[in-house]
Amino acid sequence: MTEILKIIELIEDKRQEKKVRHKLLDIVVVMLFAKLANADDWQEVEIFAKSNEEFLRQYIELENGISSHDTMQRVMGSIAPEYMQDVYKKWNGLVNGNEGEALQKNHLYRRKNHEGQQVKRAEAGRLHAGSQREPKKSVQGNQ
Repeated sequence: MTEILKIIELIEDKRQEKKVRHKLLDIVVVMLFAKLANADDWQEVEIFAKSNEEFLRQYIELENGISSHDTMQRVMGSIAPEYMQDVYKKWNGLVNGNEGEALQKNHLYRRKNHEGQQVKRAEAGRLHAGSQREPKKSVQGNQ
């Protein structure tokens, strides 16, 4: 995990330093763990992060808490794809290796909990089917 964190820290953050509340490292790590938990869109990434903040703090500071899904989407969209490809390669290697087994076991409960929240959110959405809803923005689009 340390190697992935070092790679992420090398990614150029193009945001104006004075306006940054959430570290790029925090946002990328949140997104990686959320994908491991089967988050399909940015709202699900945010829900996952808020539900698992204590777990995430084992790896990242989250000095200002969890960023909004809009912030995560905007920041991830600003990262050059070639940087994220390197991160994904290392992440997949970690998840498929020995350290990944521990992460997956520790993460199994969180994944199940997150999936339960997805179902509840979908059911709530059906109750408001007549209202205008913003289309889902996929996390996949920024890989």
